Amino acid sequence: MTNFTGKNIERKLKILIVGLGGIGSQLTDLVVPALSIGHISVELYLMDDDNVELHNIGHQKYQHHEIGQSKVSSLNERYSIYQNVKIIPIEEKLTENTQLEMYDIIVVSVDRDNPRKIVHSSGKAWVDLRCQGDGWMMLDSDTDSNIVCSFPKNEQPVSCQLVGAIDEGNIQFGFAAVAAIGAQWVLQKIRMSHGVTTKVPRFSMGYLTHGEMRFPLGGLKSE
Repeated sequence: MTNFTGKNIERKLKILIVGLGGIGSQLTDLVVPALSIGHISVELYLMDDDNVELHNIGHQKYQHHEIGQSKVSSLNERYSIYQNVKIIPIEEKLTENTQLEMYDIIVVSVDRDNPRKIVHSSGKAWVDLRCQGDGWMMLDSDTDSNIVCSFPKNEQPVSCQLVGAIDEGNIQFGFAAVAAIGAQWVLQKIRMSHGVTTKVPRFSMGYLTHGEMRFPLGGLKSE
C-alpha cells in the first residue's frame, strides 16, 4: 500500500471515487466543500457509467432535473465551482488494473465484487465502503487481509436499499453513515500526504439500529 505518513507531496494528489450511487455521491458532497476551505488542492476523479434515474432521487445526491444525465456530469457541474478541487468526470466502469495506475488514493463504493478486487490489488491507499439497509462496513488498505477475504462474494449487484424500501418510502441510511466514515478517511489521508500527523478510521461494521459489531480477528494488518 501507499504510506503517506510524514510525506510532503508537492504536486496535487489524484483521488479516485469509483461508484457514484448512494455512498459515492454522498461522500463527494461531504469531501468537496471540506477541501474547498483549506489550503490543499487535489484532483478528484469521479468514475461511473450510470445515468441518473428516478429511483435514485431518494437516497443519492441527485435532483429531478438531472434524471437522464450521466452521474459524473451531474456531479461535475455541481462541484466545479469549488476552489482547491478540480473535478474530472470519467464515464466508464472499472474493469482492469491499468485504469488505476495514476491515482494516489482510491475510494471504491460499488455493489459488485470485481471492481473491489481490482482496487484491493492495486497497491494504492484505498478504502472500500459498503452498505445494505441501515448496515454498513468500511475496509481499507490497512485492514487485515484475512478480514478482507472473509466476507461472502456477491455474484450479482446488491442494492444499498432493502427490497421494496424505495417504493415504500422506507429509505435506510447505512449509505450516509459509511459515506461519512469514508469522507473522514479521505480527508485525513490527504492531510497525511502533507506531513500532518493524524489518524484515519479503522475497519468497522455495524447497524444504525443495533450499533457497531465486533469482529474477532481485529482490524489492522499484522506487523
